[in-house]
Amino acid sequence: MLSSTFDFAAGAVRRSMHRMRSVTSILLLTIASLVPIAASPQSVRAPEAATITIRLSSFAFTPERIRLRVGVPVHFHLQNESSGGHDFSAPALFSASVVTSGLVPSDGTVEVSAGTSVDITLVPRTPGTYQIRCTHFLHSLFGMTGTIFVEG
Repeated sequence: MLSSTFDFAAGAVRRSMHRMRSVTSILLLTIASLVPIAASPQSVRAPEAATITIRLSSFAFTPERIRLRVGVPVHFHLQNESSGGHDFSAPALFSASVVTSGLVPSDGTVEVSAGTSVDITLVPRTPGTYQIRCTHFLHSLFGMTGTIFVEG
């Protein structure tokens, strides 16, 4: 009788251990399946900003026409290659974009001294055609203008 009680108790312990292993396995599988979900925000990155070098020279922007896409970051490297000062004036573009790095004055005109460069990173928010120009005396009249097209 003692032996059958012992066998019954041992069987109950084995069944209990089996259930615990099953529960543990299910718990580990559940945790493992959640790890990729938790990691996915880290693996989804915003696109890196492509760099566009815009050369400011005596009375020209090069390139003078630029195409951008809404929501795609872009890094402008404004390089003044002349011996005189210029600026990059694009108030409508800057107000229709989010500037993520660099300093853009409230009037949307970025001064670039002779032989220097200025870097600005932005994300266009609104499709459209945006004019750029140098606001220094007579520079835009002599052709220092350009166009930025932002497509949706």
